[in-house]
Amino acid sequence: MAPGIRVSDQGPVRILTIDNPAKRGAFGHGMAPALLAELDRADADPAVRVIVVTGTDGCFSSGHDLQEVLDAPETAGDPVANAAFTRPAELTTPVIAAIDGPAYAAGFILALNCDLRVAGAGARFCAVGAAIGLVPVGGQLSRLLDVVSYPVAFAWLATAAPFDAEEALRHGFVERIGDGDRALDDALALARDIAEVSPAVLAAVKSGLRHTLAHGLDAGRAAEPLLAALVQRLPDGAEGVRAFLERRPADYPDAPGDLRERIAKVLA
Repeated sequence: MAPGIRVSDQGPVRILTIDNPAKRGAFGHGMAPALLAELDRADADPAVRVIVVTGTDGCFSSGHDLQEVLDAPETAGDPVANAAFTRPAELTTPVIAAIDGPAYAAGFILALNCDLRVAGAGARFCAVGAAIGLVPVGGQLSRLLDVVSYPVAFAWLATAAPFDAEEALRHGFVERIGDGDRALDDALALARDIAEVSPAVLAAVKSGLRHTLAHGLDAGRAAEPLLAALVQRLPDGAEGVRAFLERRPADYPDAPGDLRERIAKVLA
């Protein structure tokens, strides 16, 4: 089977699998655009409540296919060519990275830009830019500081040294280290928990947090009542209260197809 991005569903959870085991999950020709298209397709589908990105055969991704980088070095720092790796942070749908083995270079960027990261015991991470003469891009000089402290970010970027799952957990880069054989199992359990809450509220939460990080606390405080009013007009609140009073799990509807546009409008 040719390398590519495999798509499968477990209920409301969309699983995107980076499938290139011969090159440890490296992104070869066409794979990054395919991932970008699948991320956008999942985000546009109201029935998809959580996206999980994972790899195959004990690998997440070793980054770009280096032979292709040598042939076209300008793509290594091209934001258009690397749009897939930063897209998870821009989506309304929550994205979880399930990481086994290496998450290096572009694989590290992709993991960084997911909302949550679940690691297997053998996961390893590396921001390789300084070691191969490339400025770390794709959020490594910006978003990384929203996840870990400046000294930690500087050490990881300046040394380009690999670090393991325990170090990632210690500094809050990963949410948890899975107990089973595969990070995917624990990531899916987390995804199912997230999929049970209101998808409209989740969209507001992710958008509100992103807005605060981009524009500061005052902007975030101003956005809170706007987002609350937007969601209040949807049936989620009434369903949540009824479910609580009736002592049953809530049955939330899928988010409206235009919710992302509505949120963008109130935050503009």
